[in-house]
Amino acid sequence: MIRIASAMVVTTTLAITLAAQVPPHAEPALSPAETAIVNKKIATLHTESDRKVAGEWSNSKKVAEILCRPAATAYWKKKAPGTDRVFLGTSAPETLILESDHRLTGSGQYRGSKGWTDFRFTCDLDPAKGAVTAFETTSAAASH
Repeated sequence: MIRIASAMVVTTTLAITLAAQVPPHAEPALSPAETAIVNKKIATLHTESDRKVAGEWSNSKKVAEILCRPAATAYWKKKAPGTDRVFLGTSAPETLILESDHRLTGSGQYRGSKGWTDFRFTCDLDPAKGAVTAFETTSAAASH
């Protein structure tokens, strides 16, 4: 019995060690049109430090902030009148998943007349144009 428990600990420790050594999965590349639009928008930011920070964002964050957030804001302003702020993702990388240059999924929040509300979303893209083709929510939680 002790031998089995020891083997389980060794196996678990080995699995954790191997997982820590595996490099993180690389994000998909943006299409040339998406890259051009993202770079153009970043170039319009007010300060050099803002441009530097935005230039270092992950591809998922760039797509969320520059391409999808305007679509999300328009979506929520229609669905929840009084919406004035929309955030896509958080500082946690798993809240935004760039599946391909065609789709971003994740979680976000909007602030409406009843406060902040969480939601999950899908943002579909046309990589040839660098444009959003659809923004849909897949669920919404109660306001906070």
